This record gives sequence, structure tokens and C-alpha cells, in this order.
Amino acid sequence: MDSTYDNTAPAQAAGYILQLDRALHHLAHAASGDVAVAVEHIDDVVASRDGKIFLTEQDKSSSRAGFQLLANRSRAFWRTLEIWLRHRNSPDGQYVERRLFFVNRWVSSPIALLLKRRTTQQTTSAEVVKAMREIGATRRKSKIQAVIDNVLSNSDDDLASLIETVEIVEARDPIDERASLANGLGLNPRANADDILDGLLGWLTTKVRTEWSEGRLALITRREVLTQSYALQERQARARFLPRPSAEVAVSDEDRKGALSRNFVEHLGRISADQEDVVLAVDHFIKFSIEKHRLVRTGDVPVVEWRHRSNRLRERWGNLMRRKTRELAGSTNAAIGQAVLADTTYEHRETLDGHTCDELYMTSGHYHRLAEENDVWWDPDFLRDQARER
Repeated sequence: MDSTYDNTAPAQAAGYILQLDRALHHLAHAASGDVAVAVEHIDDVVASRDGKIFLTEQDKSSSRAGFQLLANRSRAFWRTLEIWLRHRNSPDGQYVERRLFFVNRWVSSPIALLLKRRTTQQTTSAEVVKAMREIGATRRKSKIQAVIDNVLSNSDDDLASLIETVEIVEARDPIDERASLANGLGLNPRANADDILDGLLGWLTTKVRTEWSEGRLALITRREVLTQSYALQERQARARFLPRPSAEVAVSDEDRKGALSRNFVEHLGRISADQEDVVLAVDHFIKFSIEKHRLVRTGDVPVVEWRHRSNRLRERWGNLMRRKTRELAGSTNAAIGQAVLADTTYEHRETLDGHTCDELYMTSGHYHRLAEENDVWWDPDFLRDQARER
């Protein structure tokens, strides 16, 4: 990362953030889980496999309007070539297949355009080397001249061999880049990709900072990123899956009024339920209906689970009805029914698709939905009375 052209704290911070963005990019698009990426090791970003570096990258960014990132005589260009030449001659430099200039804006200097043309095979590495020597021949009294001279002290063949691996990568539209990251990581299409990617960047930042603070190389594998991605997606899915808190599910007065004439309220009337029980039952019935509809619509709970959950609640209700009928033998039907109502709807919280479901209205309201369909009831004589009426 070159900071001489934007020597401010915000620009430096932006540079480190950019490195993490690029690290995530390479991890998202890596071909296998054992590919590892390091930040600020040999280069701004490097990618390796089996301990061998196959990609190095220098990240160049500026927020200054009109600034040319890769100008013909820029430090960003020549100093990077100097670093790459030195690394190329080291033991681990022989495996590098790609050397990238990543720039956060479009570059149009003659040397940059020539490099882009070489990448698309519209010109040759020899032509790029020739242009580099022409730039170096125009000698000026400047600090960069010594760097240029050092680079050009290499043979044409060595320079051409290096240029064969050099590419300029210009930043994509942020929305397109995020879509590409989501695709590369295989994110669930239903996931909130922005939240997942922000979570991964936060995790990367923490991991890199921790590794550096403990004197270790900040090396991250694609497998680690995928593991973290799956964990974030599961957490997000659980958040989508969980019913909303009762206070967040709005119930209108009109809905309450309409529910008072429904069958489940009549069941409560048969056992002379308190007004407070009726009011709570109405709210729970409506809130359960709203949340069930939302969860069915989003597909976060399998449709079959609602049937299984109803069966579990009916079985529990049946056991309670038999037990209370025996325990309260000689009591009025109202007393028995109120006891069953309390044990089913006051405290019990039935699981939902194997997950804890802490919102009471999701169980109480489900019971009242079953009562609406005459699948459960509170008055022990309900079936007998129904048979007489028929």
C-alpha cells in the first residue's frame, strides 16, 4: 500500500480497510478450502496454497479528485515493481503466477493503459518494457529516479518475465462486488448478504488484529471464512425464524372486536373463563395467526412442522384433560376446564421446528387456534353436548 500521495490518518485507515476487503475477495473466489490469504506479509495481500505464494497484490487508493494512481513516474508503480523483482528472486517468489495492482479508481496513464492492453493480449510484454525504458531515459532529479534506475538495471528478459504476471485490477461497482462475494461464498439467496459480509469483515479485522498483537502471521484460509460464513448464516436464519417479541406484533382494536365472536371464545365461555383470560386469549390468538402467516410466507419453518406441532399440543392437551378430570373428580366442568386452560396456555412454551420458542403467545395462541377448529376444548362435556345437539 502506497501512502505518500494521501498522507493522512483517514487515508491510511482506508488503506488497511481496503486490504481486508481484498483479502475477503480472494478468499471468496479461491478455488479450494486450503487456499490461505495473508495481509501485510511480503505484500499488501498474498494468497498461498500448500505454503507456496501464488498471488501477490499491491493495493493503491486515493480519494483525491484527479489524482493519477499509476502515473508514468509514480512511486506507486516503480516501487511496487522493485518489491516484486526482489521477491521474484527469493526462494518463495518462483511460484507466483499473478501480481496485481488493485486500484480504487480507473487509471489512464500511458504505462497503465499499456499494461491493461498487455493483459488482453493487445500488446506484448516487450513493448511494456520498451516504454518503461523510455520513461527511465527521461532523467529527472527526484527521489523516484533511483528506484527507476534500480528497476531498469534488470535485463529486458527479466523485466518482460515479470510483466507477464502483472495485471491491473480496477475496483468494481460496490453493489456488483458484494454480489460477486455472496456468489463466491455460496451464501443462501434468502440470507441478508450485506449483514453476512459485514460480519465477515468484522471477524477478519478481529482475527488479523489478534494475530498481529500476538506476534503471529495473519493467515486466513478459505475454509475458515466459509465456517464463519455458515455460522453467521445460521445465526441470521435463527433470527428470521424466531417469532417476534409480543410487543412488536401489533393488534388492532378492530381485530380484537372481530375475534370476540369466534369459536375459540365460545369455548372459553363454556367454562366461565375470567375476562382477563378472554382478553389475553384474543391477543394471543391474533398474534399467533400473524406470526404463523409471516413464517409460512418466508418459508423459515417447514409447513409440515405446523402439523407436527399441532399434534404435539393436542397430545399434551389430551393428557392434561385426562389427568385433571381424575384429579378434580367431583368438581364442576368449569373448574376442570379452567385448570386445563391454565396448564396449557399460562406457562408452557412449545418448541418450533426443534428450536426453543420463548414467546408465550406462540403456544397459547396455537392452542386457541386448535380450539377454533374444535381440535381441543376446555369443557370436559363438550363432545357429549355436541353429540346431543346432533
